[in-house]
Amino acid sequence: MKLVIFDMDGTMLDTESIAANAVREACKTMGYVLPQEVIEYCMGRNQATTRGILLDFFGADFDVDRSFELYMANKQAYFDAHGIQTKAGLYEILDKLEALGIKKCVATSTDRAQALKKLETVNIAHRFSAIIGGDEIENGKPAPDIFLKAAAVCQTDPADCTVIEDTEAGILAATAANIPVIVVPDVAPLSEEIRAKAFAVCADLNEVADMIALQI
Repeated sequence: MKLVIFDMDGTMLDTESIAANAVREACKTMGYVLPQEVIEYCMGRNQATTRGILLDFFGADFDVDRSFELYMANKQAYFDAHGIQTKAGLYEILDKLEALGIKKCVATSTDRAQALKKLETVNIAHRFSAIIGGDEIENGKPAPDIFLKAAAVCQTDPADCTVIEDTEAGILAATAANIPVIVVPDVAPLSEEIRAKAFAVCADLNEVADMIALQI
């Protein structure tokens, strides 16, 4: 293992439930009800893909740009008031990977500028060799593009990479890229079929770090 590719929201940052509430309230403000199962289906997918999902669900008359504006405002208001929380074991796994000499990068469906802002807020942006955003690839998760780009940017063969993910879309993307994926489930439930695609399923990032250390 030469490179660990981290998803961001729900994997490193405890932000998925915040995002879920933000988009639910955005739609409510517009007079629409967005079911939890649609919210969960959107998790791990980039803005372009989410746009299509919302239009398919609500219809072509739905003002998706307005929903995104409200969503971003709701989410930012929460972060301004409460800060951004990290997932258990995040700093510890970064320390361990650095001690082992394993490269690290981020591959997130969030647009790169937003991702960089979040990672800087929790003071870890500088610890990654690269940060790839969902707006920097043609096909978002569950397509393999973002993970293959991360490997290429870091000049690492996909066979020497490991992905850490929390969502179905991310797991499918890593699988399509032929990169082993370690799963730390978050908000969206995962079926047994999806879990079976993972190299391992861990309770938190501390457990992931211990597993990686045993394999070196």
